[in-house]
Amino acid sequence: MPQIRTMEIPESVREELESTENVTGTAFGLKQTREEGITDTEAIVVYVDEKRPEQDLADEEILPTELEIEDETYKVDVQESGDVKMLEQAMRPTEPPMEIAEAEPELEAIPPGLSRKEKWRPAPAGVSVGHPDVTAGTLGTPPLRTADGRTVFLTNSHVAADSGDASQGDDVYQPGTYDGGSANDVIGTLIDFSEISTSENNTTDSALVEVRPDHLQSDIFEVESDLRSFTDAEIGQRHTKSGRTTSVTTGKCTARNATFNVGFKHGTAKFVGLDVFEPIASGGDSGSLIGLERSDGFYGTTLLFAGSSSLTLGIPMDAVQQFHGQLEPMTGRELVDPDDLRITGTAFSTSLNGGQTTARWSGPWNDRYSVDFRAIPTTTDGWVSSSIESVYRTNSGVYYRIHMENRRSNAPVDCDVKYVVRR
Repeated sequence: MPQIRTMEIPESVREELESTENVTGTAFGLKQTREEGITDTEAIVVYVDEKRPEQDLADEEILPTELEIEDETYKVDVQESGDVKMLEQAMRPTEPPMEIAEAEPELEAIPPGLSRKEKWRPAPAGVSVGHPDVTAGTLGTPPLRTADGRTVFLTNSHVAADSGDASQGDDVYQPGTYDGGSANDVIGTLIDFSEISTSENNTTDSALVEVRPDHLQSDIFEVESDLRSFTDAEIGQRHTKSGRTTSVTTGKCTARNATFNVGFKHGTAKFVGLDVFEPIASGGDSGSLIGLERSDGFYGTTLLFAGSSSLTLGIPMDAVQQFHGQLEPMTGRELVDPDDLRITGTAFSTSLNGGQTTARWSGPWNDRYSVDFRAIPTTTDGWVSSSIESVYRTNSGVYYRIHMENRRSNAPVDCDVKYVVRR
């Protein structure tokens, strides 16, 4: 499919269309039909909450079939959007989660679900994250460098900054509170965010969280390619995202330069300049980076933030960077010790009673890495031995089972299990 241009819809045309009852948004994109699905035909797309037969509409509710703009005639395509909302994990659990069936005996200690909802250190893009006052969204990007040299990741304001109700310097948890995150799970600090307005047009729903380099992987979970750069979304082309709830999904960009009314906790906010995709997300996927997978890497185009059962909405990365300044993807080499290309950090902390021996799984780790582990006592006079007992490979990565022994028979000891990642 040839690349479709993006046209600016005159504001007077938008205002007239959006003043019609039931209209939720407008965009320039591709016409869709029940028989053919997404076509190659350019159109002015008008989104409505619910499509109704023309005979059921009042005269003032009937939209034109064509519009003339700058001496060109465009089809008007009416598409159903449904109820468009921000895609934070909306509800807190009201009952304990269902028990997971037991795995094979030799694997029973592996955390269930290969979970994007677990605590990850270092964390890849695509896992659970959130402000303490928010349920959960998605850690959107591998590490980025800001214009002033800080190491950050990108997600939504409504995920990391409570839609602007938070303060700079607030902690951000990984995983988010809906997934069990607490003050023990701080991954970084909120340093910049957009405030969501109900009275003025919004151009972005984004936030930057500053982190230590050893807290992030340079990977997007279950996406083969590393983040190479940012570019524009391409109408008609298939894009990919990796999110907390629906994992890796793909869908076509159906429209750009969209204006939409989006529901959130304070009411309805009007967003302009959006990218529109087929439905590729659900609650908890907010903050995911949408992009194009190419032979030389993953090119981020759009920050996912809202949607419905009919479509997914995102902020173009151009708009995100207009607000936050230039953001540059960091390579794995930039995150490691320049002398030996290593990343070090704490995988987990644990306590052992006198003479106790135990084992615990860590992972999944990307199989491009070579990972080693060592338990370091944090208790005075603590004495601990450790080793990798076994290794288990899955489709999502590699698990390591770490064996630990308290060599003091009469005293408990606390320890941190440190990892070393070689690339």
